[in-house]
Amino acid sequence: MGLYDTVVILDWVAFSEFINGRLQELVNTDFEQVRYADTGTATLIAIIVAAATLLTFARLALLRRRHARHHSGHEVASRHRQGRIIWLLYNLPKAFLALAVVIILVALSDPFVTSTEEVSGNVESRVRIDLVDTSLSMAWEFANSERSRAGVAREAHLQFLEMRREKNDRVSLWMFSSYPYMVDDFVIDDELYFFQVMEAPYVTVKILASEPGQQRDRHFVPEDKVRIIESEGTTNIQLALQAVVRHFDRDATLFSRGATAHRAVLIITDADVDEIPTAELADLNARNIVPYIIYINTENATSTEEDAAGPSLIDSIRDYGGDYFDVSTENGLQRAYEAIDERETVRVELTHRALKVPIYSRFLLISLGLLVLGIPAGFVAELFWGTHPS
Repeated sequence: MGLYDTVVILDWVAFSEFINGRLQELVNTDFEQVRYADTGTATLIAIIVAAATLLTFARLALLRRRHARHHSGHEVASRHRQGRIIWLLYNLPKAFLALAVVIILVALSDPFVTSTEEVSGNVESRVRIDLVDTSLSMAWEFANSERSRAGVAREAHLQFLEMRREKNDRVSLWMFSSYPYMVDDFVIDDELYFFQVMEAPYVTVKILASEPGQQRDRHFVPEDKVRIIESEGTTNIQLALQAVVRHFDRDATLFSRGATAHRAVLIITDADVDEIPTAELADLNARNIVPYIIYINTENATSTEEDAAGPSLIDSIRDYGGDYFDVSTENGLQRAYEAIDERETVRVELTHRALKVPIYSRFLLISLGLLVLGIPAGFVAELFWGTHPS
């Protein structure tokens, strides 16, 4: 065996190991955890491809093909016709190519997953709990906008998180309706927390009922953002704040920070609560935990922060040193950002961080495999079963 043969064998072994490794990654991919960073580009290319495909079909259907001639009028015997199996074999390469194009479009959307790595070190951080209202009223329309209050709230929350990126906030995500639910414990990773918020449900309800006095059976929340739970539907902010206080206390005890550390709770709500949580706000105040509200104002979307009357929950928040920030105003989120930024920092240990792992190569591998099969198979199919001019 010569040197050339040895190099060829080694190259083939390396290539086989590479393919096997990529296939194993593909098989082990949890597609429920896949996120897409650039769906806009993929959508645009998909529209262009779809338009080109429709124009091609229209040309084939409406224009006479070259080299075509009218049939002689004689009936073709069944034994000379292409059967279903031949038809399937002839069109199978086209299906491979179409599927390859679809997978390439998926790869163009920049798919990725998040993973965590262990790190060590201390950072200066601001400690906060984000408490999101997911009650029934949040599913109703926001100010004749064809959008739900929950949708507006989620968009505002994500914009706020983008503003706070790289500020080392240590944040825990909670939702509440009739009962509070912790979505994630305190984390200090912007990327990981952002996707926790983005994927959280809009509403948790017993039944998705329409707003009283409005058109029946009209809803504004996507089905995949609704969680049906038999015990849910009301807006019990008292239980939610009690749970938040307990969680802050556990965290302070665990990390020996004491009850005097400056912390905040950010409540995203339309303020349509069952009762005003006076006792709970007093408990927060006693612990130097300042309550802020990102207010989904459904009463008067054009009002200013100075002249908005607001519900009594807003007044109670202000009585205990907090404030509210109306998403209907231009600088509402900016003021919320500044208020959080004024909070004193605490020193916390960073134990892990999220990594954005691109996986578009896994989709390109599938597409490449389909092209490797489809293109030669198409040539063979056209050679044996295609129509040729005589």
